[in-house]
Amino acid sequence: MTRTRHYAGALLLLAALAGCTSAPEPAAAPSSPPATTSAAAAAPPVDGGTYESPLLLVDALVKGGINCARYEAVAQPTGAVARGSCWVGAEEYTIGIYASAADAREQPNAEAEMLEGVADVDLVLGRNWTVGCPDPAACRAVAAVLGGEVFHDAA
Repeated sequence: MTRTRHYAGALLLLAALAGCTSAPEPAAAPSSPPATTSAAAAAPPVDGGTYESPLLLVDALVKGGINCARYEAVAQPTGAVARGSCWVGAEEYTIGIYASAADAREQPNAEAEMLEGVADVDLVLGRNWTVGCPDPAACRAVAAVLGGEVFHDAA
């Protein structure tokens, strides 16, 4: 019953966003099994687990208390299967989903190289995803909800 509600909620969210996003996102359940105990629910997977779409990752952030709103997909993302942005207050968070763990692992270094001397790079890295955050504290909050590794590279 819960899984049906999650699918229905994801489909409703997709339908609502279809009119305001530039690229549709696939609806699928996270490939990591859902936690079944309250202790397990409190502790995310150390490696962050995997997600099939940015919208599912955004949903996990919202359920964890990080209100990432106004998701906008990026059409034809470079290096990612799917990418988009959402907003927590006035701060933009970028969400990327990758075809493999190796592709996801390349993202922090690629961004650091591209932005060297220009801007800090703050990301949370999961098994097949990244969340770009406005600062290290925001990344630590994301990692507390999703798990994963916090990456910081100063400009």
